[in-house]
Amino acid sequence: MSPRRRVYLIAAGVIALTFALFFWAPGFLKTVETKLYDLHFTIRGVRSPGDQVVIAAIDEKSLASIGRWPWPRSVLAQLIRTLSQGGARVIALDILLSEPEVSGEIRAAEYLAEHWSDLGLSATSPQGRALREALDGLTRKADHDGQLEEAVRQSGRVVLPLVFEIRPQISDVPPVPSGAALKSALISFRHYEERGRYPPPSASRAGSPIPRLAAAARDLGHVTMVADDDGTTRWEALVFEYRGYYYPSLAVQAVRLATGVEADKLTLDFGRDLAVGATSIPVDPRDRMLVDYAGPGGTFPQLPVVDLLTGKVAMEAIRDRIVFVGGTAAGIYDLRVTPMSPILPGVEKHANVAANILSRQFLRRPDWVELVEAAGILFWPLFLAWLLPRLRPMVSLGSVLVCWGAFFAAVHLTFRAGLWLPLVYPSLAMGLTFVGITVYQLLTEERQRLWIKRAFQRFVSPEVVERLVENPAALQFGGEVRSLTVLFSDIRDFTGYTERHPPQEVVQILREYLTRMVDQVIAQQGTLDKFIGDAVMAIFGAPVPLPDHAERACRAALAMIAELDTLQARWTAEGREPFRIGIGINSGDMVVGNLGSEQLFDYTVVGDGVNLGARLESLNKEYQTKVPIIISESTYEAAKDHLEVRRLGEVIVKGKTRPVVVYELQGLKSPQALGP
Repeated sequence: MSPRRRVYLIAAGVIALTFALFFWAPGFLKTVETKLYDLHFTIRGVRSPGDQVVIAAIDEKSLASIGRWPWPRSVLAQLIRTLSQGGARVIALDILLSEPEVSGEIRAAEYLAEHWSDLGLSATSPQGRALREALDGLTRKADHDGQLEEAVRQSGRVVLPLVFEIRPQISDVPPVPSGAALKSALISFRHYEERGRYPPPSASRAGSPIPRLAAAARDLGHVTMVADDDGTTRWEALVFEYRGYYYPSLAVQAVRLATGVEADKLTLDFGRDLAVGATSIPVDPRDRMLVDYAGPGGTFPQLPVVDLLTGKVAMEAIRDRIVFVGGTAAGIYDLRVTPMSPILPGVEKHANVAANILSRQFLRRPDWVELVEAAGILFWPLFLAWLLPRLRPMVSLGSVLVCWGAFFAAVHLTFRAGLWLPLVYPSLAMGLTFVGITVYQLLTEERQRLWIKRAFQRFVSPEVVERLVENPAALQFGGEVRSLTVLFSDIRDFTGYTERHPPQEVVQILREYLTRMVDQVIAQQGTLDKFIGDAVMAIFGAPVPLPDHAERACRAALAMIAELDTLQARWTAEGREPFRIGIGINSGDMVVGNLGSEQLFDYTVVGDGVNLGARLESLNKEYQTKVPIIISESTYEAAKDHLEVRRLGEVIVKGKTRPVVVYELQGLKSPQALGP
């Protein structure tokens, strides 16, 4: 199987694994997804909450002035009268009133009434009648629930809270209405028969205001918050099911009253939307709405209750607005964790929901988002399987990070436009694909790259090594016929030289000489084929093709002679015997490739053109040349525009039957041509 197919097989495995996790949906991946969702809020930052919703805050300042919580309901009655007189459009209380308030005065009056005779009083006596009137007056004055009831009824714009105890499991059977409905139950539905398929959160028990307050209120709305598994409140349960009836939230009821929408125009389309008149609120399959939080705690205008009661707040601050009344003081413990704040007062969550509905600014996560998610799981592994094999590991890492950054940026832009697209599973597919392909490359292709570098970095230039690394196919076993140039150099009478000098000196001087000669070959992007004793064999035009291989070989030969002249001068100055060399160059078609055995890699050239190059080097012994470089006619024809030569004539070299024309290479026409 080819490496390319193996890479795509890795991508297919990643796709299968990611889809398995997608359908299994581990909890920790859900948590990561929601944390990435929260990150969108952090990046977006605080936005304007609008001017249609304010909060009457039961804050530390108000507690310090009025007294500890809970306050007498007479204070709430006074607050409602103040807000009503100030022109508040709707007053929504986020304060549970599920039990009657019994003051000490009422308890005293009830005690006296029960023990009338024990006091020696008669109900018909003047003293008895006077005491009865005094007790009745005291009871009326101490009846704080009655005062609150009267204020709520006179206001005609107050929404009071319901609270539900959440049923832990969802029933597969659609609920059937049973018993009497609580006040403010929904009466308008669409696709009612699908309520079992798209069930809202369900309650096992309800806590409603005491009957007299519930009857006086304009409407009731639930304040039950359903947090995610990590404790963060990201959703608003727009409706709650209880005994087969459906109850809207406090924020929904407040907006309905503020916009003048009748109760029958509040319509729940199960799993699709909740219509508040002409406003359609998108919901998820559990009929919940994503809350688009404007910011952390304190983003909405907060008016201290004590300032409202003492007239320190201008009525313009509440006129024609929805006013939510609730606790913001930490001591009241009505705090929630949200994507933008770890301590958001619950009343401010209701304010955010109401502001979202009024401005029609919603975050959506429709069902088709899962198709986009699946497309991402398919796309990224296949795309990276195409891209990564073309890159080095570190470049691959950078490319994957750039791809993920672009992907996240696109998802964040859609978030700003009101659509929550998933990140985790496509990102997981990207990460697994990168790891899988990178490990494969390190185990196979990168190992091959390193082997190529080790094998060739001493014989060719770094540029050639890099090109070989990018195209390892050039080193596959077997040969191919290509037009190349070979260069042979040999030391004249080296046998006699070795006889006249100690072996250590011969080895030292030979090492220095060969190093300098190879440097000139590599400088012209040639390839050192091998050392043959004191001889050097080099190839130009392979393994990386060079269109000017003949010219480069000639430039290398001239540089070798110039370098030898420098060495000879130094050796003479040091009292050491110099030596001479001869060089032969031939160009033509040759077989080049890995021509070794299964045990030994040997990248070399063979053919008649190679043999001719070796014979030309030997001709230096027969011709008197100023520059000991003999080139063939084919080399001359390939580079004649750049060469200064002297025609030596025709010669029949050993092993050939036809004469060949040979030239002495004397120099280059352009000195600048000596560069690489």
